[in-house]
Amino acid sequence: MSTSGLPIEVPPDATDLVVEGPRPFVTRVQYRRADGRLVQWEARARRKAAGARGFGTTWWTGLLFAIGSACFVAGPIPAYARAVGPHLDAITYFVGSLLFTSGAYLSYLQVVRQAGHRWFAWAPRSPGFWACAIQLVGTLYFNVTTFAGLFDVPSDLANRIVWRPDAIGSVCFLVSSAIAFAEAGHRWWSWRPDQRDWHITALNLWGSVFFGLSAIGAHVTSAGELSNVQLANGGTFVGAVCFLIASLLMMPEGRAAAASSDSADAVRDRER
Repeated sequence: MSTSGLPIEVPPDATDLVVEGPRPFVTRVQYRRADGRLVQWEARARRKAAGARGFGTTWWTGLLFAIGSACFVAGPIPAYARAVGPHLDAITYFVGSLLFTSGAYLSYLQVVRQAGHRWFAWAPRSPGFWACAIQLVGTLYFNVTTFAGLFDVPSDLANRIVWRPDAIGSVCFLVSSAIAFAEAGHRWWSWRPDQRDWHITALNLWGSVFFGLSAIGAHVTSAGELSNVQLANGGTFVGAVCFLIASLLMMPEGRAAAASSDSADAVRDRER
């Protein structure tokens, strides 16, 4: 098997080469070195383990997403909305969206740094790049819709200014989560309940599905009302709960990946 297109350098004397990934990506490479040592590289684990000293980037990313998710959990709860009033409720959503954007950019930075760049990079062969970049775009659309929600938008403009960015952001989250799920499972569909990253990405995928349902319910009718208030609020709440649990699981993921990767040193200097 040719190794020229792999994301890591494989020694020419390596044996027992195994390459996996959802087409057209490669997310897992395993081989045996000449000295008999088994080396395993996984795209997500390698990325999340990088810079895992102290709290690490992955920990901070999870924390930002967790707090942001908590904002979206609280926002649609009727008791919370009544207690703080509509304006503070809208601010809660906006703050949550900003935290989502901050977390998404940290995730994107992990891809950038792995590619050897500082702030931005173009790495189309990496599923992590697509997942993180599309997620970041989605959070920016959520910034727009939640910022617009701070104001009394006329009903004839609500779909264009509030709902449309919400719908686009939801689609971005769904696409991003699907790619991340495939990266973690090394195929477009997988069942790996014994793996932390599978649970994280599966929960994020479910969260994106419910955010998408919320966007459907949030479409504004000609009468100036939401198409389905229960679906809009319920979808946001359940989706945010999924994101919250996934974020909490993500916080220790970097250190866990670093601790369990006995082959990290073997591939560190050979990544392209």
